[in-house]
Amino acid sequence: MDITKEIERQTQELQKKLQRLRDNNLQELVAKKAKLQGELADVEADIASTCKRLGITSAGVAAPVRAEKRTRMSGDVIRAKITEVLKANPQGVSQIEIAKQTGVSYASVINFLKDNGDLIRTQGDRKSKLVFLK
Repeated sequence: MDITKEIERQTQELQKKLQRLRDNNLQELVAKKAKLQGELADVEADIASTCKRLGITSAGVAAPVRAEKRTRMSGDVIRAKITEVLKANPQGVSQIEIAKQTGVSYASVINFLKDNGDLIRTQGDRKSKLVFLK
């Protein structure tokens, strides 16, 4: 093998590599990526603040972090709130409305109503069910 031919071949390979390096826009792509990531972070922050303001979470968006710890209501507090709503609505009120007006979870309202059958009476069935104080 002739050494000059080998040197010539290696020189041509290196020139091709050098040309590829000159032609690439890697620095531009990296800068563009950083810019787009910054814009994406701004959009995600806008989405999170909007969701927090509306009190909702959006699919694909992390739920807003609660600043305060969730408090649990005692049975006496739940009883007082529910009886207050039932007294204010002698014509009857639905279980969902009780939950909305009291701030007590719907599941807790149902459990309270099941456990306190002596305190309340119901009329209707399923979605048309109304709850009254006895």
